[in-house]
Parts: sequence; structure tokens; C-alpha cells
Amino acid sequence: MSLKWLTVNSRLINGTGLINSMTTIKFKLLLTHIVNTKNEELFTDEELKKLKDSLKLTEDNLQLLIQSIAYIFKQASKVIIKPTVLQKQLIEDLGLDAEKAEEFVKLWSSETKKDVGDFENSFKLQDVNWELNLETANQICNKQVIPKARVQFKLAKSADSSKKDTVTVEFDEEELLHLYSTLETIQIKLDNLHNTGN
Repeated sequence: MSLKWLTVNSRLINGTGLINSMTTIKFKLLLTHIVNTKNEELFTDEELKKLKDSLKLTEDNLQLLIQSIAYIFKQASKVIIKPTVLQKQLIEDLGLDAEKAEEFVKLWSSETKKDVGDFENSFKLQDVNWELNLETANQICNKQVIPKARVQFKLAKSADSSKKDTVTVEFDEEELLHLYSTLETIQIKLDNLHNTGN
């Protein structure tokens, strides 16, 4: 599987070349700054001047370097992929040095755990039960019949299947249709991924 989640163009290849020309320590510091900065502007004018002097780059190349790092990280954060697969793709498909790819994946893994949670501590679905209830009267209208679906999800920890949990959710017709539509969209995307992989 190649870097289908990343649009690779000549500009990005040039940016990768700039990344490879840096020392690993400087790359790690720059990557960490880009990822951890919450401001819209990643660098102040003074920081950009210092970076330009430190890296001995033209203003255009410095902007390309920063944009390339930010773009690769942002795109990688949108996909669920094994760290080893990501590292391999960065090296083989994008041409990133092995040390830079390793530093990238370390920070990516750390940030992914913060945003998505630790996959080892996640739950997987073991079983689904459901029942349909009809609510035939309420305080507002005693003749209206309101169907409600109660769905029970039986879950087990991914890392330890003996640890189980149960979640029960009640849906009205509109909520159930929304759930069905969402599941159908997921199924279509999974089918598309399967078809492109063949």
C-alpha cells in the first residue's frame, strides 16, 4: 500500500529534500515546534529569521520546509495506520531519511495516542442485542405511538478479552436512520479501500 493518503508532488519532493538536508536534532526540534504550536502563525517573524540563519536557507526554501513538515504531519494524522507501516512509507515512498522518519513516527504516535487514545486500551465489539419498544402514551399526547429501539453493545478490551463492558443506547426512528446512514457510509468507504487494494 503506497501513500494514498498523501498527495505527493514535485513541491513536496523538494520539501523532503530540504528535510533530509537538516540534522536529525534540528528536524526533531522543528517538527516538535510545528506540531505543538496552537497559534495560527507557526512562527513569529523573529523566529523565522533565526531559523533562516540557523538552517542557511532562502526565505522560499524555509517556507517550503515548514509547509512540507506541517502538511505531512497533518495528512498522517487523518489516517489510522500502523507506525511501522507509516515509517516504511515515509522512507520508501517519500524518500525521507530513516532517522527523520523514525523521529516523525515517534511524535506522530505520541500525538495520535493523545487524540484517539491508546488502541491497546480500546474496546472491540463482541456482540449486539436489540429490542423494539413502543411508547404508547406520554403527558403531551396520549394517542401517539412512538417506536424506540434499544441497542445493547457488548464490548471487550482489545488487549484483555476477559475485561468486558456493556453499553445500551436508545434510539428514536430519526436517530436510528442517522446511525444506519453513518454505518452505510463507513461500509462504502471500507468497500472502496478493499477494491483499491486489489
